[in-house]
Amino acid sequence: MAKKKNKFVLKPWCWYCEREFEDEKVLMQHQKAKHFKCKHCPRKLNTAGGLAVHVQQVHKLDPDKIENALPGREGGEVEIFGMEGIPKDDVENWKRRKEQELGLAAGSISQPPTKRARTDLRPLSEAELRAQLLAHIALMSGNDTSTAAPSGATVSAGPTAASVVAAPQAYAQPPVPFPPSAAGGPPAPGTVPPFPPPGAPQPPFSLPPGAPPGMAPPFPPG
Repeated sequence: MAKKKNKFVLKPWCWYCEREFEDEKVLMQHQKAKHFKCKHCPRKLNTAGGLAVHVQQVHKLDPDKIENALPGREGGEVEIFGMEGIPKDDVENWKRRKEQELGLAAGSISQPPTKRARTDLRPLSEAELRAQLLAHIALMSGNDTSTAAPSGATVSAGPTAASVVAAPQAYAQPPVPFPPSAAGGPPAPGTVPPFPPPGAPQPPFSLPPGAPPGMAPPFPPG
């Protein structure tokens, strides 16, 4: 049985200075410290584009060239994040150089898989915002994600976000008002006022049955 040929994997390397690293996380830290560090403050950015925006908005200056970069790679036209965004021709040239240095046949070195998917930062459309909002409403109400908005609710989308306008809620029974006597008016039919209205004469005090003679009331009459 023939032995399988060993497949060499390309190490993470920096496109700006062609330095190799054992791990892509270390490569990203290197790029932030050596290539994406602001000259005007201690800030370190993740990409050349982020550095350019920072210099323009914070320091009100033109973008600087990428520090510690090889000739022809000091501009910010190429957006590099780790090993993502490296031009394909440069990757193929780097692989051929490494194969020649190691004495390997062409195609012996493969590109390492990317560890981080690039995030789509485009703004959402009105239809996408409405769909996400309806899915969130269904999730919060415990229904299936395919359920539409609550009954009587309308969905309106603004320039940046969508909003839900709920239908007016009807009560099964009208709320019971307090007796008018509490507000100083005449008591409602069939109700007993909780206390006499202000200025009304106090009823005479009567001792309870079986009280000893000569017992004084607990408080003086009003």
